Amino acid sequence: MAGIKHYRAFQIDPDGHVFGCINLVCDDDEQAKREAASLVLVHRIELWRLDQRIARFDVPQELARR
Repeated sequence: MAGIKHYRAFQIDPDGHVFGCINLVCDDDEQAKREAASLVLVHRIELWRLDQRIARFDVPQELARR
């Protein structure tokens, strides 16, 4: 259990406001990045662990234009 880390994937609206949060439990940052990237559907996702932003995943351009 010592290797398990807790992350939060924040859903960000087009105005930059957080409107949702998804808790992730992963072995490491790389696994957390893969899981957070898969959450990008129509809104940006920011992946955080404690007070550190790990990654930001933007909506693909082809989806953003719709």
